[in-house]
Amino acid sequence: MQEIDQALARVYARRESNNEAPAVPPAPHFVVEPGRPSSKEAPGLDWPATVKALEREHGDRFRRLADALVDVRDSRGMKVVLFTSCHRAEGRTTLVLTLARALARKPGRTLLIDADLTGPMLARQLGLLPRAGLDDVVEHGQALADAIIESPDDHLAILPLRAPVAGPREFLSNPGWSCAMAKLRREFDLILIDGSPLFAGLSAAVLHRSVDAAVLVHNRALTGERALLRAREVLEAGGIPLLGLAETFV
Repeated sequence: MQEIDQALARVYARRESNNEAPAVPPAPHFVVEPGRPSSKEAPGLDWPATVKALEREHGDRFRRLADALVDVRDSRGMKVVLFTSCHRAEGRTTLVLTLARALARKPGRTLLIDADLTGPMLARQLGLLPRAGLDDVVEHGQALADAIIESPDDHLAILPLRAPVAGPREFLSNPGWSCAMAKLRREFDLILIDGSPLFAGLSAAVLHRSVDAAVLVHNRALTGERALLRAREVLEAGGIPLLGLAETFV
């Protein structure tokens, strides 16, 4: 994990020095250009420049992390992994996206779910305009097949969230959530969940019924040791094993 931490730090430091973007990613308010894919199939996703840079310069490290997740799945049966953080702007989504590209090159089907219930970003980050999303599946009973976007060129499937959820706890306790996750387990070999920050509406006590393990992403400048200890306690109380910490922007 620390190798990836250092890679993220170097890329964002370079972007800041070139005045391309601030070291901390912006809040999840992106403008999606007209004409972006909005159907159930996208020939190729519009990957963020930061993800491409990380993959180009440190792809071997993400491949090793991908191998580790595959090993955990095969040896311990953990195929649904939650990526969370204590707060926003800690680099969680960037790490998940880069890791997803590495996993997509391995055998089997990989699904990336946007479950950041208070600030969904994946569709915006990938330049998608989804007609349906996880919110429609859980709250309105729409078919999963209508919400999952397959990208053949990327060998990856995306289940976006179209809008923030008004009541995250109620959303996760909805039978539609557990039913959807049960179906996805049968259809995919590995599922990465880009989740909400632990202290921004995520109910780990409910999530444990659908999640096998978690990776806690954190930025040392934003999150101290006390917050990390509290996050560990929240995950433990929710019955979610912690696979490890991923430190970003060191």
